[in-house]
Amino acid sequence: MGSFDLRYEGRSVLIAPAGQRLLSLLVLSRRTLTREYVAEKLWPDATSTQAARCLRSALWRLPRPNRPLVTATASTLQLSPDIETDLAATEDILHRAITWSQQWERPVPSETPTPDVALTDQALGSDLLPEAWDDWVIVERERLHQMRLHALESLAGVHRSAGRFGEALDAALRAVAGEPLRESAHRQVIETYLAEGNTAEAIRHFDELRALLCAELGLEPSPGLCRLVEGAVNAMRTRP
Repeated sequence: MGSFDLRYEGRSVLIAPAGQRLLSLLVLSRRTLTREYVAEKLWPDATSTQAARCLRSALWRLPRPNRPLVTATASTLQLSPDIETDLAATEDILHRAITWSQQWERPVPSETPTPDVALTDQALGSDLLPEAWDDWVIVERERLHQMRLHALESLAGVHRSAGRFGEALDAALRAVAGEPLRESAHRQVIETYLAEGNTAEAIRHFDELRALLCAELGLEPSPGLCRLVEGAVNAMRTRP
């Protein structure tokens, strides 16, 4: 997460750009790769012979703090199992947040801590390798971005169901900030306002969403969201 950094015993280790891309590909692939596949991905404009030569050079130049960073055979490459990545830690935080919401309707042990909204948000405080524009990086970067949004929306629902409206709004509004045109995030905001009895705030937010969608996409909010807000308006008008 963030710019590439390789650390050993708390200190950064210098590594050539080709080595950075090689390790990044192995981390993001999460599996053993053939040498031909790696060479083609890292040097797509080179001939197969040139790409293979570049790969051998990149492997030879990799630092070896105390053991090889890559487990290599004559035909395959794999990241050493001893290497820890912040990508794995980030995914673990997001998966736990999403899983918690899926289990909310089941009995949950009282000692089980509720996932932290700020921790979930901070898990992606930096984009994945923001300076890299290889297609295999862009796909993973977008996947993590979507995971973060789903995690925040899930947490909003969990907190709202438990009556923790402040935390629910915090999570929902963070999701809106991450993707302003994402209706599901706005719906979490509106449903939270309605749940805590702030119907006027819900209507105001809905009107802002409608104006945004019209200006940016020429679209209206979904019929389901419109019915939700219309129902809240009618209920407010019929109050004694």
